[in-house]
Amino acid sequence: MKKLCLLIFALFISAGIVAQNQPGRITMPRATGFVNDFAGIMTRQDQQAAERLAGLIRERTGAELVIVTVESFASQGDFGSIDEFSLALAESWGIGARGQDNGVLFVLAMAERQVKIEVGYGLEGIIPDSVAGRILDTTVIPAFRQNDFSGGLLRGLEAIAALVARENGLDLAELNLSPSAPSQDMPVIAALLPLIWIFIIFSIMSRSRRRFRRGVVFTSFGMGTRGFGSSRNFNGGGFNRPQSFGGFGGGGFGGGGAFRRF
Repeated sequence: MKKLCLLIFALFISAGIVAQNQPGRITMPRATGFVNDFAGIMTRQDQQAAERLAGLIRERTGAELVIVTVESFASQGDFGSIDEFSLALAESWGIGARGQDNGVLFVLAMAERQVKIEVGYGLEGIIPDSVAGRILDTTVIPAFRQNDFSGGLLRGLEAIAALVARENGLDLAELNLSPSAPSQDMPVIAALLPLIWIFIIFSIMSRSRRRFRRGVVFTSFGMGTRGFGSSRNFNGGGFNRPQSFGGFGGGGFGGGGAFRRF
């Protein structure tokens, strides 16, 4: 009986060791604020500036902008890319307001030398993949190549914040943000939209006059558009202005954004 008990105990210990070392086991870090410098590369001054800016953006717009640095995303679990890690982390933390999905996660992995801007569903209209990539290419990566990781992260966050602030009608000067933030791409079809609408309206009016002359009553109609990046008033919608960091709002992500190696 004693040998049987020892055998069962040994089996339990072995099972625990196997589970602990099982591939795919994920250990997500816990959020400490808008700036989570787990790799210890940001200066205290830049951390404070980024934390203050992110706090103001959440207070004024409801959007949540978060910086995360890690030594290696592979050490956090069985992740094959920074895309997998950033998406899993953004979903785990629930960055952005619930139902608005207006969060952005800015991740730097030092060992892999990769950086990713992960954009929530609600901000993909004003920060599409091309704009996120342009922020990395023109603002972040040049600083990283000068080994200024702290400054690159702060300036990248400022570029993202400027887009969110501008979309919500905020004064960039009041937030100490540059007005030269990357803008959305405007494809040719978008540039031609006003002319297309004018042509359609004139066509409808012309057709209606012909119908009216034939005795057909032309009733009024309404048209409306809903853009992906439409601004919202969070202050009147029950958004509680945070006094200090107490977690994120439960927003969702779909893999939008851009990543770069450096």
